[in-house]
Amino acid sequence: MRSLARVKPLKTGVVIDSVICSGDSSQVYAVYLPSGYDTSKKWPVIYFFDPHGVGNLPVILYKDLAEKYGFILAGTYNSKNGMQWESSEKAAQAIMKDTWMRLAVDERRLYTFGFSGGAKVASMVAITDGGIAGVVACGGGFPEEHPPIRTPFSFISFVGNKDFNNMPVRQLDKLLDSTSMPHQLIIFDGKHQWPPATAIEEAFQWLDADAMRTKTMRRNDTIIQSIKDEFVNEAEQWHKKRNIAEEYYSYKKLLNFLRDLADMSNYATKVQGLESLPALQKYFKEEEAFAADEAQQLLEFRTHLSRADQAWWDDKISGLKKLAGKDTNSPISIESQRMLGYLSLVMYMGADGEFKQRNYPACSYFLGLYSQVDPANPEHSYLSACVDMANNESDKALNMLNDAVKLGFSDMRRLQQDSNFVLIHNTAGYKKIINEIASNPKKLDITQ
Repeated sequence: MRSLARVKPLKTGVVIDSVICSGDSSQVYAVYLPSGYDTSKKWPVIYFFDPHGVGNLPVILYKDLAEKYGFILAGTYNSKNGMQWESSEKAAQAIMKDTWMRLAVDERRLYTFGFSGGAKVASMVAITDGGIAGVVACGGGFPEEHPPIRTPFSFISFVGNKDFNNMPVRQLDKLLDSTSMPHQLIIFDGKHQWPPATAIEEAFQWLDADAMRTKTMRRNDTIIQSIKDEFVNEAEQWHKKRNIAEEYYSYKKLLNFLRDLADMSNYATKVQGLESLPALQKYFKEEEAFAADEAQQLLEFRTHLSRADQAWWDDKISGLKKLAGKDTNSPISIESQRMLGYLSLVMYMGADGEFKQRNYPACSYFLGLYSQVDPANPEHSYLSACVDMANNESDKALNMLNDAVKLGFSDMRRLQQDSNFVLIHNTAGYKKIINEIASNPKKLDITQ
């Protein structure tokens, strides 16, 4: 039996924001141990990968679920979007090694969990490093160069109905239907974001069910019955509302969760019956049409990105906003909201890329479009302040930083470490902005 290292015990029942890896002081992670944690048994552990390297964010979001289901949570600060794979892999290996040394970890129940670019890291760790029992991917999927073929782990994905990555994630789920990989897709009401805990609870249920299926967790008929009752009730509620599509997906989810754990023959028959209904066939065709329309719009956007055609973008953005604002739960509104989310990301990337190339006029062009597409996002004001500093216009930069704070910018550490603003650190205006950020309580941004 592996002996645990003699290090100072970590507190239980609280999120510990910073644990320094004993083997590499540059590697830091956040951790949560359930209040009932002790070393007399081994515990399943989930390793989180946030796209911006905010290791404690998902740990804080899901600590109550970890408490309920008995999981250790650990989130690295050393992996984020834009890094080379070797750096993210180093972070993953460091956090795993340190938790194995410090804690009573069940090596048979190691899971990776990521959002957006972090979802690709979570998948890549499972593909390349081995030993991972399951992957939870939110708003993203597998790296393009590593298609899911003969992967020895289970996979559950989550995506918001208004997430610009909605279609790619759904396409991945359909691709997985042709493989032997245990998988499930959960669609929740939201944008490109860490899913709410109410949705993510199904990930914890999935991991337990899969562990029972693979016999790395003792069979628990109470848990199995609870999952069955929950999903059957969900399907029946959709039936009462005459929503055949959601009823169908609920029964499909039931079959995927409890495959090989309970007799599902009656529900398999229900699924087959629903699949034969003309109404469901019509729904599937309409879904395909929306997917084709969305793909065509994305192609059109990409074609126009390099063209400084302000009038075209004015018309396109205005049209999308009108569609998005009408009956916000309608398919056309939800599709338009996804398109606006996509454009927000694309305009940010365009502005950021041009700024790094010191092409400030092009950066400003993208920032103008960014503020049109996503006016409530503080990032366009922050980047505009960077451009103003590059153009030696410090007063304008301070005004834009103030606008960013008004829009919700709260990352004081980022601002203080940003070399673009070194020349104004001692000004009264800059100090006032720092004090204002410090006086506002920091909010968890699940849409990072």
